[in-house]
Amino acid sequence: MKKNVLALSIAAMVGGLGFAGAASAGVVPGTAAPSATTLGLTNAAGFGLSEGGTGHNLVVPYFSAQNGNMTVLHLVNTDTQNGKAVKVRFRGAANSDDLMDFQVFLSPQDVWTAAVTQGANGVLQLVSSDNTCTLPRLNSAPLQAEPDGAKAAGAVGFFNGTTARLNPKLSADALAAGSREGYVEIFNMADIPSAAVYGAGANAQSALYKTIKHNASGVAACDSTVLNPAVLTTDHTTELTAAAAGLATPTTGLMGDWYIMNVPQTTTFSGAATALTATVNADGTGAAARGNFVLFPQRATPVTAAVANNSTADPLFRTVNVGTTKDAVGAVTPGTFANPVIRAGQYDLPDMSTPYFAAPAPAAPLAQAQSLSQQLAVNNVINQYANDTSISGKTDWVFSMPTRRYSVALNYNGSGTNAATRVFSEGILGVNAPATAFFHDGNTEVTAATADARICVTADGQTFYGREEEVREDGAVLSPGQVAQFRFCGETSVLSFRDSGTSVLGATVARQDTGTSAYMRGWANANVVNAGAGLPILGASFQKLTNPSAGANFSGTYGITWPHRVNRTVAP
Repeated sequence: MKKNVLALSIAAMVGGLGFAGAASAGVVPGTAAPSATTLGLTNAAGFGLSEGGTGHNLVVPYFSAQNGNMTVLHLVNTDTQNGKAVKVRFRGAANSDDLMDFQVFLSPQDVWTAAVTQGANGVLQLVSSDNTCTLPRLNSAPLQAEPDGAKAAGAVGFFNGTTARLNPKLSADALAAGSREGYVEIFNMADIPSAAVYGAGANAQSALYKTIKHNASGVAACDSTVLNPAVLTTDHTTELTAAAAGLATPTTGLMGDWYIMNVPQTTTFSGAATALTATVNADGTGAAARGNFVLFPQRATPVTAAVANNSTADPLFRTVNVGTTKDAVGAVTPGTFANPVIRAGQYDLPDMSTPYFAAPAPAAPLAQAQSLSQQLAVNNVINQYANDTSISGKTDWVFSMPTRRYSVALNYNGSGTNAATRVFSEGILGVNAPATAFFHDGNTEVTAATADARICVTADGQTFYGREEEVREDGAVLSPGQVAQFRFCGETSVLSFRDSGTSVLGATVARQDTGTSAYMRGWANANVVNAGAGLPILGASFQKLTNPSAGANFSGTYGITWPHRVNRTVAP
């Protein structure tokens, strides 16, 4: 085990050093400055948290299409020189299963917008009238522009989500509900430079750049005869072919915002996506860097076990450094599977663990997942709540753990009367000595293994405070069940406060309630020290209140969003 932990540590520290020329399908380190033959020198060595800033990776900690909610996303390319080939993936709240993923090709300064709602079949649906290129294309004709530049009324494009990766033991209604709640991960796979270095005379912009660039009417051509050979039908394995297609290694510059709107209830919550930036230093400090080229075709073509092992830390896709048990120092047993639990397709890649800063190798995705988890890790989660009856106050807290999937996932068809079982990735440790795994046998368990199975993580404790110096510590019972601590039974779980009815967010997938443990109003502190490793948690307090004095035909319902205050294990 010491050798494996050491290998991860070395991979994280050396970053982009000494791997010029190494490549595998979809992951290509860059060398010299971007040109028609080179992608740009990969110099990333780690990740840094960039709250309130821009980054290579973005996380929207929660989306909801439950109970009449609509979640709207705004994805912004703040880079004024380079386009971005971006992967967008919606994951389910229960166990981070893929619900919908696609690629967006942002031109410089571009903004892409879309909304997710409940489709006619009850499953998550994305709708957009944006003219930015996507693969696959939206399932209707894009809106065209009138001669004066104004967009004409027309069909709105859409993508339908899927429940194919969710727990097959669930009913049709539960599967649909499971698709309507979760989180979103967004990351830059490659830059698309605007430089005029292509063509026979090496003085033209690439065909790829020109087809994603919006014209004077605000419409991108999105020519399939250009997009397809550049990024869909070609799986780039060399720097030369990727650069010749008009691509480059990914730089920073992505910014995202979100809001959850419920029109019938006239309530809106909003926030900024959390940004993670690849940096030149392994500890997340220093200048923003270039990562590896990590663009995989958006196709169902299966990838080999070797490619999956080199490209993702997701334990369901891997065959090495994985096991059904894992101890607190990160050792897994058995360590090797004959076959992956799920054979990954090209569209499953990249994910956030696809290595930006190490040569393609089985340890590289694990090192990246560790770097990301360390940056998000917190020891405490602190926020306010208010349930004043005079204003119909209600409060939900969201706990989102977007990197947990890379440490542990559920195999829904495990052994023992077909019970769901945990599958762990090796390592992925916190920064504090002695190094402790974020997720392992000792701090996780599977509930309802033969039904609505979830991986649960129990906090070390919690304290509820009232506004007038009242205090209740561990021992107060959280419902449902006799539980003395917060339990995060879902990758994105929701804690409601003294609310036995429909919660603020209408959460159903991974909801827990405080019962009478909390006061009517006050604040609370969740302890998640986890033997020094902490837990990688994002989220906010969502509060809803109603003005009883609002007159007829006036909205009297209001939403407040307060990001969690935390004590981080790694200083930002």
